[in-house]
Amino acid sequence: VGDHAIRVRASDGCGNFDVQIIEFCVTADKSPTPICIQTLTVTLMNDGNGGGMAAIWASDFIASPIEDCFGNVVDKYSLYRSSEAGTAGFTPVAGVLGIDDIDCDDFDNGTVNVRVYAFDDNGSTPDYCEVIVEVQDNMGWCDGSTGNLSGLIATQDNEVIAGVEINLTSSAGMDETTTTAANGTYTFSGLPLDADYTVQPVFDAAFNAQNVRASDLVAGIGQILGTAPFTSAYQFVAGDVTQDGSFDVFDILAGQRAILGLDNGFAGGNWFMVEAGTSINMSNPYAVAFPEVFNANDLQGSVTADFVAVEKMNLTGATGRTAQLLNVDDVQLESGQLRTIILDGAQMAGFQGTIELAAGLELISAEIIGEGGLNLNHAGEGMVAVLVREAGAVSLEVRATTSGLVSELISLSDAVVVREGVALNGTSNGLELAFNADFAGATAQNVLFQNTPNPVVDVTSVSFELATAGAATLTVQDVAGRLVKTVEIDGVAGLNRVELENIGAAGVYSYTLTSGDFTATKQMIVQ
Repeated sequence: VGDHAIRVRASDGCGNFDVQIIEFCVTADKSPTPICIQTLTVTLMNDGNGGGMAAIWASDFIASPIEDCFGNVVDKYSLYRSSEAGTAGFTPVAGVLGIDDIDCDDFDNGTVNVRVYAFDDNGSTPDYCEVIVEVQDNMGWCDGSTGNLSGLIATQDNEVIAGVEINLTSSAGMDETTTTAANGTYTFSGLPLDADYTVQPVFDAAFNAQNVRASDLVAGIGQILGTAPFTSAYQFVAGDVTQDGSFDVFDILAGQRAILGLDNGFAGGNWFMVEAGTSINMSNPYAVAFPEVFNANDLQGSVTADFVAVEKMNLTGATGRTAQLLNVDDVQLESGQLRTIILDGAQMAGFQGTIELAAGLELISAEIIGEGGLNLNHAGEGMVAVLVREAGAVSLEVRATTSGLVSELISLSDAVVVREGVALNGTSNGLELAFNADFAGATAQNVLFQNTPNPVVDVTSVSFELATAGAATLTVQDVAGRLVKTVEIDGVAGLNRVELENIGAAGVYSYTLTSGDFTATKQMIVQ
């Protein structure tokens, strides 16, 4: 806030240039937006006139304090009905502390939309949040012969969901359907009393590749391996996409296929709707099925039936701003030359995206080094969709049909699969290619990758990187620690690969790479 200036220098290709100083002023014209609780409930009391009444205050909705541009805490709020605040020419004023005329008409509607306005001390234009008041009449002050069923559909982060189909079935033969409004609420009114009712929400939304990504699969693997257990009960709900009452590698593989575009989302839809307030035992979350309906037996008066919307396999959240890097050797290719291009993500926990090949490159084959998958359905258009769910790499065997640098012939896009790089701490970030003319010397490191395929049927491939060329030894041990196989390798700086066959009987084996002072071990399964 205050007076500022910027200096702009412009030049042309002939060496001419000019400089301009542009002055501008930043003013605090708008109060900060209040941070509000999305939904509160009021219960009607006797108004003394044969009806019900209730009051609610602006301060009830404040979730946390806010500050203006000068660091001063904002402590003045006003509360208005949205129907009043939304009229043309309306101007909020400070000091309207609450609404004290909530009555049976509001109870009949089920909810009241209100706005909480924040006022700073600078005379700025007040800003607001729009929130919901659920009205209940537990004592039956609103005398009548019918009841209501109403509720709110929102995520565990209080993001309301509009357009959810709500189905009502009843023993009274009053089967109805409605959809949630823009604020996530729904209401069934005029329902006969003493009947039994069932509310079931259905959300038929398409799979959202912007929300479900490789970072979610990495988080799921952390839960399965026990290295990074889930911290929210709703992660268990989101993770069971196969709906078999467990969370395992089959859910991970289903998520991988959906992200790669090999499947059109998940069987049974892409969202779960769980009755709000459901208690989920984190130590045994699938002991009891998650309730996806609400039953109101012998209806009396008004009943609230809220649901938590859970997007399948969305285990982490939003994408961060930092870009993770796929390292690529930027070499010169000549027309007719065959080349294996490695996109190395060994410094990440996983990644995904669409590799696009320019017209000067012909794809011969593609392979994931590590755990993950490919979608080659668009390879004829020069697009390879990839997903790697651990520290790994992508190997592309190509033929150049024109001369040029690798950096001129490949790129990343969101065309088939959205780009994402997963940091080693599991956070979701963007993804970019990092081209280096001296890749091996600049970024080479010692890394042992997961064997592929895994589980092993006949033959499996073990890839590893060495920071410097030298002798390496790969040993395989059974679960009892007995040596099963030893392979001596003359390793090169950069990527190396060894094929293993005839490993032994079915079971779990470990394999260890040793080169100089470097030692690493991973496990494989032989079927």
